[in-house]
Amino acid sequence: MTILLLGLLAFGGSIIASASILTETQTILTVPDDAPTPDQPNFGVGFDLTASYGQDAICPPQIRILSAYVQYSTATVSFSNGTIVTVARAEGKDGYDEVLQRLSLDSSRHLSPPYDNPPGETWDDMPRQWLRKARKAVGLPASHDVGVLANVLSDLRDLVEIRINQPFKSASVTTLHLAAIYREDLEDACVYLGLEYLALPPRYDILYETQAAYAGYGLGLCSDYTDREACKREQQAMPDDVVMAVLYTRNVLTVTLSITKSAAYLYEPDHRHLEDFSLGYDARTQMDEKDYWDTVGLALESIITENPYYERPAKVLLMGDCVDDESFQRVLLEALSNTVEEMPEILTEDSEKVAAKGAAELAKRAPYDPYWSSDLSEL
Repeated sequence: MTILLLGLLAFGGSIIASASILTETQTILTVPDDAPTPDQPNFGVGFDLTASYGQDAICPPQIRILSAYVQYSTATVSFSNGTIVTVARAEGKDGYDEVLQRLSLDSSRHLSPPYDNPPGETWDDMPRQWLRKARKAVGLPASHDVGVLANVLSDLRDLVEIRINQPFKSASVTTLHLAAIYREDLEDACVYLGLEYLALPPRYDILYETQAAYAGYGLGLCSDYTDREACKREQQAMPDDVVMAVLYTRNVLTVTLSITKSAAYLYEPDHRHLEDFSLGYDARTQMDEKDYWDTVGLALESIITENPYYERPAKVLLMGDCVDDESFQRVLLEALSNTVEEMPEILTEDSEKVAAKGAAELAKRAPYDPYWSSDLSEL
């Protein structure tokens, strides 16, 4: 099993170079020699730890994956000059997809700081914390899961540093809204690589893909991020936006029904998101195809029907390498027609890269963020 890693240089604007088709011997995709590079370290790096795998399948758009199994994650760099360049796509390490699937289970939850409930939680979690600290003290990743995530991030970091021809010290990491992934896991993975983990937006421990994609689609971003006070006022004046975010890849379907108020705020409680690793694109070959698409449709509808008293989405944010599949598009439109009176705006451009683009954009803005060191309750 291999992991497919997609690296992007994001400067915040249009695609300068797109990935070419992978072959069995091609592990890194190229970008043009005249692609812009920064003349100053005014940039942000974003990683998207997402999930996908395929078995010699074609998943629209026509990118043919020739290895037996492929997972991928994405790296993006956002520069102040506003340009986006695709950097690389390369094979990675085993075990990544299994970790994500396990962390999606409620049974994988454990105590983790901050300890917000009974005081005894801190003591109950000490053995696990001591083991993490002991592993880190001898130069090991804090846990097995952290090691797997760090391997992925290490490959992405190396690809980005090759492209920009300089090291970087910090990164924003976005990922699926999994039941048992914690800030300490993402932070320890970054620290193991010598990177500072940017907890973005500042009031949150984890940047989930819904929020990253919202920013990646250019939504909820203040016009002049270098002016803290003006940016703060602009964010506070932004209206609430109800969005449905859908990630569809070879091995997972995730759906959320969330409220955003600028890219700095996300309301996405447990009852308003689902992750199903049995409904990825490849699962259609493991059951009757009509039953498969019916089940996908019910999953898409359920996030709305099971929350009947909440506002319906004004936007649908699509993510993943399989959202352009014609059957999926049909099922999505049918699901929306069955559950909403007015069809929402559906955003799909650069769906495979959009979460990483948003993570990088927020990382670029982090030093100027009006809430980075102020009262977060004002947001």
